[in-house]
Amino acid sequence: MVSRISTPAGIVAVTPVTRLPPINVGDVIAVRVARHLTDSVMRLVAGSHQFDVEGQTMLPVGARARLHVAQGPDGPRYHVEPETPAPTTAASREAAALQRISDLATRLATDQDGLAPLYAGATATLAGFPASLAASLLPPAVQAAIVALFGLRLRGDGALDGPKLQQALLRAAAPAGVVPAEGGGSLEGALATLRALLRDLAGGRPPVPRQAAPPAPPGLSRHPRGQAGLAASPELAAALSRGEAGEIAALLLGKVEAALARGRLAALASRGLLADAEGAPETALFDRVLELPLAIGRETGVLSLQIGRDDTEGHEGEGAHPAWRVRFGLDLAWTGAVEAAVGLDGPRLFATVWAEREATCQALQGRLDALRADLSAQGLQVMELRVLFGLPGDPPAPSGQYVDRVS
Repeated sequence: MVSRISTPAGIVAVTPVTRLPPINVGDVIAVRVARHLTDSVMRLVAGSHQFDVEGQTMLPVGARARLHVAQGPDGPRYHVEPETPAPTTAASREAAALQRISDLATRLATDQDGLAPLYAGATATLAGFPASLAASLLPPAVQAAIVALFGLRLRGDGALDGPKLQQALLRAAAPAGVVPAEGGGSLEGALATLRALLRDLAGGRPPVPRQAAPPAPPGLSRHPRGQAGLAASPELAAALSRGEAGEIAALLLGKVEAALARGRLAALASRGLLADAEGAPETALFDRVLELPLAIGRETGVLSLQIGRDDTEGHEGEGAHPAWRVRFGLDLAWTGAVEAAVGLDGPRLFATVWAEREATCQALQGRLDALRADLSAQGLQVMELRVLFGLPGDPPAPSGQYVDRVS
């Protein structure tokens, strides 16, 4: 009769049961945990036989183990040993890692949303209160975090130049906790700070997810689409009218969580881990995808960029020099959707602009001569500069698989 059994926690007593298989000293019996009868009793099965083990350490249901029978000082001694899984190969470990990334990407693609809804909600929140009422509803730290988020926008009106664009790119690319050399903090860090403050203000309320379908995830193969400036959601507008700080925080928290999820997707895409289009070339033309909040007038949109570098040798007699490719999309209320692809091969520049609206297309075409002259004055050889009506088409979207299992 089985009277005691050794578990990882030590030797414990077992309850005598019927249907016990014939056991001899030296036997090693493969068993499986069939069920937990109580918090301290589990039923083990071996073929058609079973016995109940009472002890402090419980193996999970379904776990496989081995029952070792040895001779003890006062009779048979039993030892239950969890079955050691077979050592994994490098290929299986890689497959498991890719599966984890795929599961993460699938969840992020469902949760993600652009920066535009967040900025719309933040704008409405600060504009919806007089200063005294905002101070009573929103703690100063929350107000300061929202203001800091506005300070990270790229100003599209006025004197927008290369250094300002570079600083905005560095802020968008830097992860949370990393301060760019130019200072000012990172976009991800500002979002993480605001998320922590909103969680406290929400008082245990869960973040409110977006109600509409999420936008297409960021990627390197599909064309970048700008995010137009939006109005605050009806739910947030109603919460603002009621002055319910906890509900306001939960609604804004949902937008922050969605923006952070999209940023993580962009990071996966930049590492070449996402298969964002069927039939995409094995060697992507772009290496990095970024999204910048862009302020023009009173509107905050989002500039979506793809950046790539080609270090192949230049033309004969020129030696090696890098070639750069940039593709970006913008969508503003007064322009509609606009996309551009720019290539810089040494001093040679190639650029094509697409405009969704005919009026915008005509306006841009009317400025081509002046733009060509400005670019030439900067020492560039303008090889191609054109504006086309309509937006370029995308390759087919992937059918549910977000992870590139080849690279």
